[in-house]
Amino acid sequence: MSPVSSVPGPIQAVRVDLYAPVASFRDPMFPGVSRCLPVPPPSTVRGMLAAATGRASEPITLGLAASADGRGVDAETYHPIAADGSNPAVAGRVAAGKGGMTIRDRPFLIGVRLTIWIPAPDGKRIEQALRRPVWGLRLGRSQDLVHVVSVREVTLHPAERATVGHALAPIGGHEAPLASTLQLAESISADRGRTEYRSYQWCSEPAGEHAVVGAYRDGDQAVWLSSPAADDEHEQQLSQVLAKSASGSGLGRPELLMEHSLTVRDATRTIAQRIGSPGVLASHPEFWSWAEKAALLHDAGKVAEGFQRQLRPGAESWGERHEVLSLAYVDLLTGHLDPHERKMIAAGVAFHHRPLTSHRSGDLRSMYPPVAAWERKFGRDPAPVLGRPRIQVPAARHRAWLAWLARQLDVPVPANDRRLWELARDAFAQLSAEWIDPISEDDGLVAVLLQGAVTLADHSGSAHVPLQTHMPLPRDFLNRLPTPYPHQQEAASTTEHLILVSPTGSGKTEAGLAWASRQLDDLPGQPRLVWLLPYRASIDAARDRFIDHLDAGPGQEQPDIGVLHATAARTLLSRAVADDCTPGPADARRARARSRAMRLFSQRVRVATPHQLLRGAIAGPRYSSVLLEQANALMVLDELHAYEPATFGRICACMQLWQQMGSRVAVLSATLAKPMIRLIEDTLGRAEVRRAPAGTAPARHRLTLDADPISSDASLERIQGWLDEGQSVLVIANTVAMAQELYQRLDHHDAMLLHSRFRSRDRAEIERRILHRYPERKPGETAPRGGLVVATQAVEVSLCLDFDRGVTELAPIEAIAQRAGRINRRGRHPDGLVEFRVHTDVIPGRPYQEGALNASLTALTAVPGPEISEESVEAWLDIAYATPWGLNWAVEAERNRDEFRQAFLTFPDPFHDRSEFADKLDEAFDTVEVLLRADMKAYQIEAERDPLLAAGLLIPIRYAQLAALRAAGRAEFVKRDLRLWVVDADYDPVLGLDLSSRPVAVPETVL
Repeated sequence: MSPVSSVPGPIQAVRVDLYAPVASFRDPMFPGVSRCLPVPPPSTVRGMLAAATGRASEPITLGLAASADGRGVDAETYHPIAADGSNPAVAGRVAAGKGGMTIRDRPFLIGVRLTIWIPAPDGKRIEQALRRPVWGLRLGRSQDLVHVVSVREVTLHPAERATVGHALAPIGGHEAPLASTLQLAESISADRGRTEYRSYQWCSEPAGEHAVVGAYRDGDQAVWLSSPAADDEHEQQLSQVLAKSASGSGLGRPELLMEHSLTVRDATRTIAQRIGSPGVLASHPEFWSWAEKAALLHDAGKVAEGFQRQLRPGAESWGERHEVLSLAYVDLLTGHLDPHERKMIAAGVAFHHRPLTSHRSGDLRSMYPPVAAWERKFGRDPAPVLGRPRIQVPAARHRAWLAWLARQLDVPVPANDRRLWELARDAFAQLSAEWIDPISEDDGLVAVLLQGAVTLADHSGSAHVPLQTHMPLPRDFLNRLPTPYPHQQEAASTTEHLILVSPTGSGKTEAGLAWASRQLDDLPGQPRLVWLLPYRASIDAARDRFIDHLDAGPGQEQPDIGVLHATAARTLLSRAVADDCTPGPADARRARARSRAMRLFSQRVRVATPHQLLRGAIAGPRYSSVLLEQANALMVLDELHAYEPATFGRICACMQLWQQMGSRVAVLSATLAKPMIRLIEDTLGRAEVRRAPAGTAPARHRLTLDADPISSDASLERIQGWLDEGQSVLVIANTVAMAQELYQRLDHHDAMLLHSRFRSRDRAEIERRILHRYPERKPGETAPRGGLVVATQAVEVSLCLDFDRGVTELAPIEAIAQRAGRINRRGRHPDGLVEFRVHTDVIPGRPYQEGALNASLTALTAVPGPEISEESVEAWLDIAYATPWGLNWAVEAERNRDEFRQAFLTFPDPFHDRSEFADKLDEAFDTVEVLLRADMKAYQIEAERDPLLAAGLLIPIRYAQLAALRAAGRAEFVKRDLRLWVVDADYDPVLGLDLSSRPVAVPETVL
């Protein structure tokens, strides 16, 4: 290609500023004479970038500007070696004589300043490589070291006038009077047998503003972009073969099939560096080699004319699956490999968009039976309809594509006398036969992880969103704590799975971070830290805490912490995995979805609920990448006690899978009963149990048991009396309806209501206000705080709050302890012990089991206080779990662990569509997110811009509540554009969702 002369619109690029103290660029136009060029040739710059990326070459588009502070000359000894080998070098020297050692003057430049502009997507890839180059950065000679001054993202705008400065411009690019002409090497072939030269204009003195032709502008600076010519006839033949249209590539321009294939192959290498070979992958050392080859070949079938035509605006869809045709190229190019390797590579290629089998339509096996019209689909169509090609892969294109792929794989171009469609048919038949029967558990898991590697690389490469290498969690996190508790020090010294029990307010989160920081020294690759919490809404508060605790990456103002919202993530992954590739709004939406989905995978610290990660168990093209990202990770389960036995057991099953994939697990809780600890230990085989020493938290509460309902007049009068005294009061109800009733009846001017049935964005704002109003009391703070918060169990997790008085309904014993932990959190209240009142008259089964409430009451009655200490809480747990309810809890949890593992977490048929499990999985967690009908239009508008933000309009409710709404005709599942339950219900930003029955309108009668 020639210099880029057409300037269609703004483009995104990376600007790299470099500095070399000394450099010398010999002018090849003057052989035998040591003449120094005033600027580095583009071929030299591309060579330096290839050293950074580790590639053999970097034939990328780029712009250059260069200058030097001065010049100099020194003497240099040359040792010429005779071309015929008669005068070989020994220890770097040749024998004296004619043509032997000689001394010449060597001119050089001093203070070389170089700026490079590299358009996306190569710019992001090069930026990442420059931060951790494979080889040293040099401008030509070994001693000409280069320093990276800065790397930043810029937007290049089309320009008619700009400051020329020291930019390299094509001839005719500007008319600055001081410009000289330089003939520079643009690129050098791999065998060094061919050099492409190009003439440029360059100004030795800074040129001011001038009219420019074919230029972009970075600020005021003119930038001309140029690309090297194609290396060979094969690349010329493929120069118009595309992988994606302009609307589908995310680049604002079409993406070449060669370009996309290399990008996805390189993304696989990045993923390999991140994941490493932990757990089950350690016994499959070829895994990442399989993934790389599959990534390079995954879209090989897009070479077909049917696919190329569908990329044209307004064209019809081809209707065939390119990945099936890709199998022909897999067959040709992997024939030298072991059959098992070929099987795995072919699986990674074939199943990165569609399953092999499914309970519904659209799976590959039903689309391509042996009796299908294979020749017409992938070969020659003797009577094509108007607009359809007669030949799918022209012979010249096939030869060029096969040769290019062979060169990338470093294998000879295979000889073949069979037709592509025959190869595709037979390869698919063989692959189907190999994967249709159940396989071993180990092979099934590895196959799904391979599918995840290819789909994740495809998403990353298509979205041009690099995976982060910066870890916000520092390796010395414990040293950040001024006076760490003993249990925090013990957590930081633990080198395996951890179970930590420490009181609320004793730095449990910091202990978990200290544990994770220690594991970074032992795990391979680039582990991710995934912090798991019981309730979705609490993850935003946890994210804010991590932003305060952890380190921002280079060029960031604050740490980039991922927040995984299940419904938004599900929507993004659904859109991203689709690959119809017909240009238009839908294709553009998929491109945006890929970019946003990759954002979910990019960060190395994430906050989520277990439900979101468990969707990886469904696997398939949509979720196998979710599963892969759980390998070689640090999984921290915060407040695990909050789950009922069925969910607790299912999470334990996931711990087994995480361990199998080389991840490490930490369980943190203030209230972890002994049966819970035993089940976790049995699940993981070995885990260090660490407890905070007695006395870590002082006695803070005076327990009062009250037989009246929390809504009684006497209760409300007592709360009002505390408020009149200026005390801050936390009132906790078991149900949303009761919390709404108490909030309205207390009717305090400085009150806030918090529960689960708010829009997510409304709840986040309420939490923000509560956290700001009621932070931990500082030492020496004596004044009453005043104010009222009425809440449900939503206040129990991840909200670091401190109230003067507390009132709660009877709840399971862990919930009672957690609720007490929000009162007089650090024991700094001037009254010393403060009242924590538990109302024992509650309606059972709403939402807690009657057995759990009875066990809690038994414990509270047996150890009534009145002083509540850490020992009191431990005694409560022992008594509650010794009741028939507690004994049955342990049995139920273990049974659910084993059943869930067998049903969800084994993969005997890894490429069968398991999406029918999705609804079962959602129902297992008994929560569904719904959208108000009044919010439908706003959701659709925001979802088009960003589904992660649109998720702020969703409201979680229980499946039983959804069923009641459906029975009343007030809930509808809207598939088109939403795939959400839409409900008719009253909503108030202060009170939240009202699920009470609406009165039925009675028609008037006319008498």
